[in-house]
Amino acid sequence: MTLLHKTTRDYLIASVSILIFTGFTLFVILQKAVSDEMNEQLELQADQIFESIRLGNHVNAPLIKIDKVTDNNTSLGLVFGDSMVYDRVQKEMEEYHYLKETQVIGDSRYHVTVMSSHIGWDNYYLTIFFIFLLTAILLTLSGILINYYSNKKILKPFFENLKNVQAFSVSSPHSLQLHDSAITEFKELNFTLKDLTERSKKEYLALREFTENASHEIQIPLSIIQSKLDRMSQLEITEQMAGYITQAKSGVNRLSKMNKSLLLLAKLDNQLFTEQHEIVFNDVLDSHLRNMEDLFLAKNINLIETLNKTIIHSHQYLIDILISNFLSNALKYTSTNGTVKISLKNNILMISNTGSPLDFPEEYIFDRFTKNPENTSSTGLGLAIIKEICVLNHWTLTYDFQNGWHTFIIVLKQIN
Repeated sequence: MTLLHKTTRDYLIASVSILIFTGFTLFVILQKAVSDEMNEQLELQADQIFESIRLGNHVNAPLIKIDKVTDNNTSLGLVFGDSMVYDRVQKEMEEYHYLKETQVIGDSRYHVTVMSSHIGWDNYYLTIFFIFLLTAILLTLSGILINYYSNKKILKPFFENLKNVQAFSVSSPHSLQLHDSAITEFKELNFTLKDLTERSKKEYLALREFTENASHEIQIPLSIIQSKLDRMSQLEITEQMAGYITQAKSGVNRLSKMNKSLLLLAKLDNQLFTEQHEIVFNDVLDSHLRNMEDLFLAKNINLIETLNKTIIHSHQYLIDILISNFLSNALKYTSTNGTVKISLKNNILMISNTGSPLDFPEEYIFDRFTKNPENTSSTGLGLAIIKEICVLNHWTLTYDFQNGWHTFIIVLKQIN
């Protein structure tokens, strides 16, 4: 629910609650006021009638009844009530409010009944209810419209700034652009956001520069060590020394590969691969398969391919890395005389290979540095790089292991 809708909803709930309470209170107060006024009028009429009786005057008027009571046990005092009387003109029953009073005048008791017509409490309630309801509806609707459009105007810079913040990236060469507002809190928010994004951008640039420089500085001594080891291996050395050199070269190669992989992951995290081109995915995949065909044959791996034409938009270098890592992973973890199935059709890339079950939880397979402990030559970053490439391209990547088959599936965005 948006902020604008929430404030409007809260205003509506509060308005309806207040109007219901005030409406009920108004009914009660008006009923008491009207009843008191009618009672006062009836008491005045009854008092005038008794005064006329004391003076010996005969009183005869509609809605007035005077009875001489012979029963001395009749109680004195006032009695108010409501009664229904047939109206011969309207030809229907009408509601009346009455007063009955008994007084002793001289040696006699007189019982006087005075009546006053009114519209009836039901009609009274309905009349007030509909008038109040119409007023409440008009007030509520006008209040909602005023509240909605007023808040919409006030919050317009906030929503526009929110879109700009959502679209902003620290890797962008442009600064965050925010719309000014007359609201003090929004001014403070804009100042805070600008300060925060500027500091984040400076930290990002410093981190990227450090990563690139560190990778470059590490790669230079690694290349020197590699060169020296190659030259040492050409000299006359003992068998033991040759073993040491081989182990050292293996470690340097692994460190160099890890350094390049970490640098690539850093670039993927920072979304530096923004350029995209139209790529015939099946041609790139077939090219990599032909280059690695001899390696699969060396392990006597049965390679089953189904490649349909698939065109995508992505970065060429990343696609090469993704395919190379997938095929290298399949080659590495498929046992001799095993089978690798590669299917590309209906916008789905599926790579399956036979192999042993994982020795770690399945959900960690795409995490960095997750690998089989027995494979010391692996950096544990290949599948993590594949995952980041899929995230960058908004592709869906899944893994499953069933009946001795490891299966990776990528749902690609296809350009028809």
